[in-house]
Amino acid sequence: MASWRYYLAFWSRRTTATVVPAANAGQARRRATAQQQAGYGSLVSVQQANGADRRLIRQGVWVRRRRNGTSPQFGSRAEQAAARRQRSRYRRWL
Repeated sequence: MASWRYYLAFWSRRTTATVVPAANAGQARRRATAQQQAGYGSLVSVQQANGADRRLIRQGVWVRRRRNGTSPQFGSRAEQAAARRQRSRYRRWL
């Protein structure tokens, strides 16, 4: 039985990653490409999810992780509120 890990797929036209369960990075890349939606752009990178992200994934919470490693889910209340306002502003096309 293969051990499944969670990977974060980063896209050129999305500000945050999508979660892909896979056994390795190559399989994660193939699965992410198969799930690609219109408007995502091209696949930029695939990274293994860290401990905090894995906990959120197991809880069924949407993981919002940026390519530079930051996350609007972790940080001060002001930073979380600013991220929420930005998501609301661009919700139509995200």
